[in-house]
Amino acid sequence: MAWRVLVADDDQEICTLIKTVLGKGPYEITLCHDAESALVHIKSDPPYDILISDFMLPGISGIDLVTQVRQNASTSRIPIVMISAHSNYAMDARAKTAGANAFLNKPFTISQLRTTVHQLLTDPLHSAMGA
Repeated sequence: MAWRVLVADDDQEICTLIKTVLGKGPYEITLCHDAESALVHIKSDPPYDILISDFMLPGISGIDLVTQVRQNASTSRIPIVMISAHSNYAMDARAKTAGANAFLNKPFTISQLRTTVHQLLTDPLHSAMGA
C-alpha cells in the first residue's frame, strides 16, 4: 500500500524534487500550487497520510492551511511538514503553534525529507487516521 502524500508549494522545482525523491518509495504524490487546491484535495477519500506545505503560498498562507487542516475533524490528525526558504526561529514557532509536526528549511537534503516523512508516517502518535 502506498502512502498518500499531498504537497502544497508554488515553487515548481520544489514540487518536482519532492515528487522525484518520494516517488521512488512507497508514496503516491499529489501536487498543489496553492492552499485552496490543497484544502480541496486534503478532504478526499481515501484520506491523505501526510501534508507537506510551503510556509508562503499565494492566496491562503501555509500557516492558514495548517490551521484549517487542524480545525477539521476529518483531517486534524494528518501529520504536517512545513517547509520554507525564509526560515527563522519565529517562523518555525508559528508553524508548530499552528499544528505543523515538523519544519524543514529550504534547501533541505534528500535525506532530511525522506527521514522526516518516514518518521511522521511510521510514528503511531502521528499516523493519519490509524493508516
